[in-house]
Amino acid sequence: MPAATRSKFGHGSDARPLRTLLVDNYDSYTLNLLQLLVRQLPAGASVLDSIVVIRNDQYSWATVRDTLLPHIDSVVISPGPGNPQRHEDFGVCGDLIHHAHLTGIPVLGVCLGHQGIAVAFGGTVKQCEVPVHGQQSPVELVPDDGELGLFDGVPD
Repeated sequence: MPAATRSKFGHGSDARPLRTLLVDNYDSYTLNLLQLLVRQLPAGASVLDSIVVIRNDQYSWATVRDTLLPHIDSVVISPGPGNPQRHEDFGVCGDLIHHAHLTGIPVLGVCLGHQGIAVAFGGTVKQCEVPVHGQQSPVELVPDDGELGLFDGVPD
């Protein structure tokens, strides 16, 4: 994290606990993510001082950027219905991903949140012909420019 953009955290008398922003994209799994984050807190840490939960459309991007993010060390973007390419479905999350990238704030995206990270960096999200959850499916890696980059050497 760039020192100029992050508050001091960790150990010592002037340190504070890490603060995580959890963005709820209107999905019940957000509660599971919150429970997992709470379990990771050090003994004695206050949940209210460590985790901030907002809905993706609860605040304007300017409010999130100017009021919340100066006090945040990491971001988790929840699953949710819809498509991250639609602002109506993803709210402030697209702007949040770009800002986090520029300022060094780590972001974890789950399902829709993960798709949104791909979209923020030029990917596209397409609807499957048949929705599939919890089943293994064959994957075919198709390069756009003749190279697979990250996936070079990974078998289909």
